[in-house]
Amino acid sequence: MTNRGLKRSQRQEKGLASKYDGKVSPGSGNGWIHKNDVRNDTFSFEAKTTEKRQYTLKLDDLKLAEQHALLSGREMVFVIEMGGRNWMVLSQETFDTILET
Repeated sequence: MTNRGLKRSQRQEKGLASKYDGKVSPGSGNGWIHKNDVRNDTFSFEAKTTEKRQYTLKLDDLKLAEQHALLSGREMVFVIEMGGRNWMVLSQETFDTILET
């Protein structure tokens, strides 16, 4: 990741943590002890950024993010910053749970 990309990623993570009363997971992207990027009491956010007009979303990435969230007792939200906006991806089960509360 370029220095510019790293700064965008860090800005995204800090913004999510601030907006959703969470904390940035230290070392989340270093691959050593991978966990999702931001967590609050309810959600575990896996955050991605791109300057491109497209992002390839892979089932394996969703499943891994969901696994990390569930292991910590949280619901997974996969966040893609693209086009200057954050786009949230979550399972139908998580969406249904949000609607019920």
